[in-house]
Amino acid sequence: MTHTIDDQQVFLPELLSTNARHDPDRTAIVCGEEWMNWRQFDQMMNQVAHVLINLGISKGDKVALMLGNDLHTPAIIFGAVRAGACVVPLSGLLTGDQLGGLIEDSGAKVAIASTEFWQRANEARASVAGVATWITTNFKAKGSLDLRELIKDAPDSFPDVRYQNTDLFNIIYSSGTTGLPKGIVQTHRARTHWAFSNATEMSFAADTKALTTTALYSNGTWLMMLPALFAGGELHIMKTFDPGAFLELVESEQITHTFMVPSQYMMLLADSRLEDAD
Repeated sequence: MTHTIDDQQVFLPELLSTNARHDPDRTAIVCGEEWMNWRQFDQMMNQVAHVLINLGISKGDKVALMLGNDLHTPAIIFGAVRAGACVVPLSGLLTGDQLGGLIEDSGAKVAIASTEFWQRANEARASVAGVATWITTNFKAKGSLDLRELIKDAPDSFPDVRYQNTDLFNIIYSSGTTGLPKGIVQTHRARTHWAFSNATEMSFAADTKALTTTALYSNGTWLMMLPALFAGGELHIMKTFDPGAFLELVESEQITHTFMVPSQYMMLLADSRLEDAD
């Protein structure tokens, strides 16, 4: 008889809950003047997970996310993962037809959209057959459910979901510079490794204050988001990038880590305020 011994493994959905249990009152997410502590972050992830499970989402099902840079976006992303789903974050630079094509290609059963995406998401609905439920995050729209209403009655306890290394975590679509965008599928193993290896290499810790300057659907942004949350740090989200606002945030919040693309560095280097900034 052959016996299989389970790999000893830490899974990100469980680890984030552990961070909340150990230090619930510490700040977790900051966006502009809004913030939530680790307890609130954990509770919202649980509520989102229960909402999706109640809508029929089970392990491996795809959830398309069309979300802007907002205080609640990380909780929606990781709440979907906590439900066992595979998240499919989509670019805000795409047209309605392009969004529809990628939603169809991913096989998503649920699609969640924020205000800035809704017009194009609504256009995409005509070409998408597989999505059973459309959800809006912060407004009401015909033919969709309002996440704010759904989570009111949702439990804030950790859902009864078991994870495996081979479970799908996310699909990130490439920019399509060599043709059609390609869906890059990543497992829990890949994402956990990405989190702890970058946390180790770049010294992310519980006192980290990481600043995201690019869109939360971008894989580059996850270079800040995953290791910061893995380490129990503090994640600051810029809604849109502005060099002056960036300099002020770095100084006032004592930011320790950030990720920027070359065009942002060029804007920063050209800003006259840089010389006197801390």
